[in-house]
Amino acid sequence: MGSTNNQFRIDLPSGWDDQTVHMFMGPDDSGVQHMMQLSVDTEIDGAELEEYARGRIDAALEALQGAEILKEEEKTLANGRAVFECVFRWIPTDDQIIFRKNIFMIIGDTAYTFSANFSKKTLKTIGVQVEQIINTFKSGAVGEDEED
Repeated sequence: MGSTNNQFRIDLPSGWDDQTVHMFMGPDDSGVQHMMQLSVDTEIDGAELEEYARGRIDAALEALQGAEILKEEEKTLANGRAVFECVFRWIPTDDQIIFRKNIFMIIGDTAYTFSANFSKKTLKTIGVQVEQIINTFKSGAVGEDEED
């Protein structure tokens, strides 16, 4: 019983589950305060990468009324890690268009979902930075990530 990260440790009794979402703040550019979220899911029940991603994509489409998928594909990051990427366009108000990129990865029995919002311009600039950040990701689970 317990959950750890690099900042604290907490013991959770039976019936409690860690649903931590990490938030990383980025630059304010083109009217968007950029941030990247990282969700960790340890209850994936043996799901394969695309199967896991599609379930989360369907949930996002329900939550983001009127969102449309612009791109979805399995790809390999520069670090060699297989991921599934999905880019949505969502118009929450008449004067705001949001481009949301989700990158899904599975290491061992754990799924990691990276999500970030962009403007059309920053999808091509800050979006590149976000992918570079994701390329540096290493799982903290013992034996579940390769050594450098």
